[in-house]
Amino acid sequence: MKKVTTIAIIAGAAAIVPAYFLVRKLLDKKKSPKTITTTWPAFKEIKAAGSKAANQQTAARIDPEQLKTILPAEVHPAPKADQEKNAYPGLIAPNGRILYNFKDENNLIFCDETQLGKRLIQLENSINIRDIGGYTGMDGRKIKWRKVIRSEELAHLSDKDVSYFAALRLKHVFDFRNKSKAERQVDRLPKTAEYHLLPIFSGDDMGLDHKDFTQPGMVDAFMRRIYKLQTEDRAQRFAEVLKYLTEPSESPILYHCTNGKDRTGFMTYLILSILGVKEGVILSDYTLTNLTFDESYNLLGNIMSEELGIENYHLWEFYGVKPDWLKTSMNYVNTHFGNVETYLMEKTDLREKDFKKIRDNLLAK
Repeated sequence: MKKVTTIAIIAGAAAIVPAYFLVRKLLDKKKSPKTITTTWPAFKEIKAAGSKAANQQTAARIDPEQLKTILPAEVHPAPKADQEKNAYPGLIAPNGRILYNFKDENNLIFCDETQLGKRLIQLENSINIRDIGGYTGMDGRKIKWRKVIRSEELAHLSDKDVSYFAALRLKHVFDFRNKSKAERQVDRLPKTAEYHLLPIFSGDDMGLDHKDFTQPGMVDAFMRRIYKLQTEDRAQRFAEVLKYLTEPSESPILYHCTNGKDRTGFMTYLILSILGVKEGVILSDYTLTNLTFDESYNLLGNIMSEELGIENYHLWEFYGVKPDWLKTSMNYVNTHFGNVETYLMEKTDLREKDFKKIRDNLLAK
């Protein structure tokens, strides 16, 4: 029997089973610890490609032919016990269904300012933690590094990982998960950081009672609804984070949901827009989550399929991001308000003076 609450967990919009829980479950199955931590050496060639793209001043994207050797379309082989279940050559599922390619040129976009070497924060027990610095904002000014960090949940961090954030003197952590999830899987934080729980969704928001995710297109439709909901009805929650960016003494900050892609992706869109970053660059930053698709899928996929009683390939699209999902938010903002600043002034208690302070604090002189 399908479990509605577990489906909500996967979505990244309510309460996804966190990486720490999955790590413990995998360890119970006697997996090697190497299979549950981020395989950062595998990103070396990806970083090199990102650096090459950064040197191509006229090219907004890496040639898809280049990506074939460093970003294979297939799922990376899982440990032996799960290899047959996870390996879908040519992105074809066992039932013949064509699986969405999160790593083609339309879904993994590098721009001139991607700078993966600086952007990816490589910790021991993390997959998707990134700095949003380095992009060109208003008046050609660059966003300062190590002031704003977007992240997955932090319950699984090692002592060394926590020490990294202590050395950074992280001031505030904003958690977009719901209260029950945040209380069950508590963030590991340095003493320097103040914790803020800002739930974006509740279980009642999901409307999952009759969702059948074995049907093609169901996950995509669900995710579009999530973006619509958080854009139209949750602006004030995101505005609470922006208020802290008006004070120079209150950074660095970090914000996160569970996988660090949907709620976190929308928050990043708002910040980068206020700072004057072009939408194409914002979409590029958003798609960098797809660098971690294999890790996310191989950690979550098999366990979720066991929980739900359906094959893991039906849940495939929960583990990456599509540019069209964020465009759902962008189109709403642009169509109804013209820009992010007007959207926030009409939907929240922020004002133009707040946006000016944010720019003064986060953009280099």
